[in-house]
Amino acid sequence: MPQLLSVPPNSLARVFFIALIGVALLPTPQSAQTLTTSDSSLNSASPISTTYSAPGSGGITGAVTLATNSSKNLWLMYDNPWGISSGSGTIIQKYSGSGSFTTTMSLTGLPGGGVDAFPFVLYGCDPWMDCYQDQPPQFPKQLSAMSSLTVDVKYGLTGTITGSDIDLLFDEWVCNSSSPSDSSQCLEVEILPYYSFVNFGGGNFIKTISEPVTLNGVSTTFSFDEYVGGTNVLFYPHTMPGIASGELKINLLDLLKAGVTAYGNSSYQYVAGIELGTEFGASPTQSYTLSLNHFEISQTSSSQPAAPTNLTGVVSP
Repeated sequence: MPQLLSVPPNSLARVFFIALIGVALLPTPQSAQTLTTSDSSLNSASPISTTYSAPGSGGITGAVTLATNSSKNLWLMYDNPWGISSGSGTIIQKYSGSGSFTTTMSLTGLPGGGVDAFPFVLYGCDPWMDCYQDQPPQFPKQLSAMSSLTVDVKYGLTGTITGSDIDLLFDEWVCNSSSPSDSSQCLEVEILPYYSFVNFGGGNFIKTISEPVTLNGVSTTFSFDEYVGGTNVLFYPHTMPGIASGELKINLLDLLKAGVTAYGNSSYQYVAGIELGTEFGASPTQSYTLSLNHFEISQTSSSQPAAPTNLTGVVSP
């Protein structure tokens, strides 16, 4: 007859108690959380306007602050005229407070380089960790910590937008640290819904990606041609020049992950923020306006198990 293992009653109680604790401390899945910009309709901040006068490569910034609390920075406007060494005229950026951002170029006598300037609107942080994000989504954010990073933007390019170098792009910095010191620690991923350059910027072609999007309220796909050049990954519209005006809803996370994979260095994991604007060049004259009438950023966290609690020590029988 087999012998039964004899366990003292107090030992059985301890084993049962430890088992209960173990079950209680098992990681449980955390539900995904979606954070969305509260100023998507562009009407909750105080009106502000900045005017840059050419020439000069030093730009003017305009922090867009909450109407009820000027210490809260919702967005940043930056005219970024880094290549304008000659010429005259203005770049005027405005946040109306009643539903729009506008950036208007009225410039002559420009150098006409490939890119003379990149005026943009920033939400989140830049690679120097200057941050403007007193709305719910927060950056830098690790790619693997998100299940989506969706931008819904209603925009329009009007004026002279062909015959020179003009694009509309999300200029994204994906860094190798959550606290980079500058752009040298980041991979630049450029996503261009519109691209009309005299000379194609190029790089090494990788593949064509058909990304699910919502365009003017209709579910469809938008195809990008992926290129890698230097420390940049670029997604050009497969059918040039792309979309000059409309409402585009797109999950940037898909393309950011694809860009890191194509570049071949997985250490780049932290997206600094969302930059949206136009580049221009290749002409002595620029006369056009970019209007944004809706700008929504939604960041959904990954649904992952909670981190386990580590216990140390020995339980005696």
